[in-house]
Amino acid sequence: MDKAPLVSIIIPNFNHSRFLRERLESVFNQTFEDFEVILLDDASTDNSVEILEEYAKDPRVSHLVVNKENSGSPFRQWQRGIELSRGEYIWIAESDDSCDPDFLLTCVAMMKNNPKAVIAFGGSITIDENSSKIEIDNDRWYDKRFKKRQGECRVFDGIRYITHNLIWINYIYNASGTLFRRDAYGDGSEFESCMKMRNAGDWLFWSIMATKGDVIEIYRKLNHFRFHSGSTTREGVNKGKSNGNLFDEDFIVLRHIFENTRIPILRKMIRLGALMKKIQRAQMSEEDRKAAYLKGKELLKYNKKDYLTERISKTLSNFIPGISTIRNDRL
Repeated sequence: MDKAPLVSIIIPNFNHSRFLRERLESVFNQTFEDFEVILLDDASTDNSVEILEEYAKDPRVSHLVVNKENSGSPFRQWQRGIELSRGEYIWIAESDDSCDPDFLLTCVAMMKNNPKAVIAFGGSITIDENSSKIEIDNDRWYDKRFKKRQGECRVFDGIRYITHNLIWINYIYNASGTLFRRDAYGDGSEFESCMKMRNAGDWLFWSIMATKGDVIEIYRKLNHFRFHSGSTTREGVNKGKSNGNLFDEDFIVLRHIFENTRIPILRKMIRLGALMKKIQRAQMSEEDRKAAYLKGKELLKYNKKDYLTERISKTLSNFIPGISTIRNDRL
């Protein structure tokens, strides 16, 4: 049997052949070369399969799997690719993104130098459908602390990373800019809930993964993250629009974090209050708002004290920097 590669690159394709070739070129032209490529097509309806078959002739491609029916969730494709992988590290390179030639070289070096690390990720330049840069700070590096870290790499204990960072938001928002350790995935049973999701599966995935070891943040823009203006999910998140169902997966992620990590009571109350505020301010019908509120209350047991605590803390944070908020708490 051939020697296993160090990295398995999974390219799950849905229906973006317009960008697929650009993605494939950015993968095959990486300066780090010890990798295999696993090509997955989730029943695309364009000419994506023709493009994938063309690149499958490259000896570094170990699998080409074409689904006859759509899996219904992007995370099912993650699962399929990981099951086929042989590498020590996994990179899920989404088909509509692209990356810097040194992405793998940088991330692999950091993982090798930090054997306890299970995740290494960098920043992303946001681009539109025409590959033009969009001035969106998805990395949230606007704070002076993070501007000073440009070019650096920092290693965080995974549990602390969850309780200070992932409890608030999915900072590891782009799988295309992330490398993770295959062993931390195990047989995949812990991650089965992620595979049933459509929107927040990655947030839950990284929250589980971070319990296995350290998290490395690389303060360099190593990836190009394509923003689709027509994406109803992303528009809903950014503009606060929802029919209520978008909150269902948020509830599941937060419940998992609360049940599996020790969160200080005040921080938990503030986080729950922030969720209540988000539901209150979302653009949805009152009927949907009430349904979302009640579902969250059932799963997370929040109450008016949580909401008031968040509101008071937000006001006091303007004068007392140590109070927990999404901005102050981030490591």
